Amino acid sequence: MTARLPLSTALSLVGARRTAAGGRARLVAAGTAVAGALLLAAAAVLRVPAVAPWNGPDRRYSDLVAESGLRPGVVSGILLLVVPTLLLAWQAVTTGSARRAAAQRALRLTGATTGDLRRLAAVETGVAGVLGGLLAGPAYLLLWLPLGALAPAVRLFPALGAADLLGWAAVVLLATGGGAAAGAAGVRTRARSRRWPLALVLLAGAVAVIVLWPHVGRTAQVALFGAGLGVLVVAAVLLVGTAWSPRRARRLARSGRAEDVLAAAGLRALAPSAGRTAGALFAAGAALGVATGFLGTLGLPGYGDITYYLPGLLLTTAAAVLAMVAAVASLALAAADDLVTTARAQASLVALGSGPAFLERVQRRRLRAVTVGPVATGTLLFGVAYGLFGAGPTVYAVLLVIPAAGAAIVAALGAWAACAGVVRLLRPRVASAAAPTRLRVA
Repeated sequence: MTARLPLSTALSLVGARRTAAGGRARLVAAGTAVAGALLLAAAAVLRVPAVAPWNGPDRRYSDLVAESGLRPGVVSGILLLVVPTLLLAWQAVTTGSARRAAAQRALRLTGATTGDLRRLAAVETGVAGVLGGLLAGPAYLLLWLPLGALAPAVRLFPALGAADLLGWAAVVLLATGGGAAAGAAGVRTRARSRRWPLALVLLAGAVAVIVLWPHVGRTAQVALFGAGLGVLVVAAVLLVGTAWSPRRARRLARSGRAEDVLAAAGLRALAPSAGRTAGALFAAGAALGVATGFLGTLGLPGYGDITYYLPGLLLTTAAAVLAMVAAVASLALAAADDLVTTARAQASLVALGSGPAFLERVQRRRLRAVTVGPVATGTLLFGVAYGLFGAGPTVYAVLLVIPAAGAAIVAALGAWAACAGVVRLLRPRVASAAAPTRLRVA
């Protein structure tokens, strides 16, 4: 019977490869910190004293959190923001690294079992989870300053107190356990995993929510609404990501241009990561489109003062931007790992006459193929849909297409510029991968 890997040995191995895995650990910690801060924000909203609409407004807080009928939507929206941040952390955990794969092969040769590798990965991500949980407190403070200490019209959070400290401690424990579990689950024993079955299960869960809705009470309906909305978001991320990346790769391959053909091959190499990025950006665009569509309907009669809706709009916009940053950062991590595994191919292209500028264009092409289109499509589709839903079948509804199209253009330009920034950051790695020394056989 093989002895289990001791915790002290696992910690020593994690410390020994801290430099190589530093970027991955920082992304796991960052995603966990933001998710923890959002959980603290949701708990803070629930502590706001609730008032019924007919009892008059609570002047100490925004009506979005003070009214009992509006608060569930705010809490559900905050919890939905957790999805892209955890997606970033999970992407960082599961992205394959050449160094990590080589280290695992070396450990297997020395007698390490799959269980030992899982325990090692659990310790590695568990440490990053502890750091992320500790950083969740300062991250929540950054949220509290604009939304808890300013004018009552936009105040969403109560004053800081002992409950926040208890919640912070709970977040640290959850982040540690969740990080360890994610690290252990990230050690794959099979080459590939399919996302379609999981997406179908999630869709079945959404159907179950719709069926149960009329037969449960008010409290259960609120819980079902939040759960169903979360299920639909995750399902959309999986389904859009699964369909978009392969389709774009096929279209690029059929163009016949050398740059597009190489970008298509790169997309196939990044298929899981590119798919998750495309799905996350589609969901981010959907959030931005909803905010834009709602903003366009505020000119209709009956909506009142825009300051009433300002906190919700700011929160939704922040969610969209956060999701975009998380998705692009996760794709950048995957692209950096891919440059390590394809270094010999990159060096061969340079030896055959392709310069570094050509390699950078290929990188930009494949990154933009799964970022610009999804975010623009999600923004335009949901912006127009929400605008039409809010305005109804009127002439004014046609005008709502204009802000939705403008938001889609801005989101696409943001993704375009982000890809250029990622390629610029990867420039030293591209140069290292294309160095002539990479052509050595031994």
